[in-house]
Amino acid sequence: MRRHLTAFAAFALAGGMLLTPGTANAEAPRITAPQEAANQPLAPLKTTVFYPRRAWAGDSYVYTLKIKNVGRWYTDIAYVGGDLPSQVSRVRITDKPSGSYCEVSGREVGCLLDTLNPGRTATLTVRVWLKNGARGTATANFGSVSIDVPAGGLETLDIHGIDIGTDVKYVRVKTRVLR
Repeated sequence: MRRHLTAFAAFALAGGMLLTPGTANAEAPRITAPQEAANQPLAPLKTTVFYPRRAWAGDSYVYTLKIKNVGRWYTDIAYVGGDLPSQVSRVRITDKPSGSYCEVSGREVGCLLDTLNPGRTATLTVRVWLKNGARGTATANFGSVSIDVPAGGLETLDIHGIDIGTDVKYVRVKTRVLR
């Protein structure tokens, strides 16, 4: 009996929507921001990388990353990371901004920076050692992204729902290995 009542209620509701005048079904106009502007962070970052154009096999050299907040607001969370060349045998972060957390895993580096105010710059220095048998061109990719935290704070941020892979702006740098 319960099933028949549910079906009857659904039928009555659907019939009631069909019999309403056409003006009642008209939607109010929606004003929405363009999709591209909605996905932009409030504090976009610009990454500049200083590196040598040539390096000798077996030597070490330095990548200096300058991350600038080019937005109008301070950053909630700023991430800077990079994928280093396959010719690299060892990696070390030699200088980092105060209040940041940095980690090296194999040929990858990553740092979470403290709040970066508008117009301010943070500098990160990464030293790499080339293998003795290195040849060709050593190509590295460095990128940065600003993640906006919801109004409720870090407790409301769903870290598993963030897809920062599409938002990271990468800078590719190439160093020619000399022998």
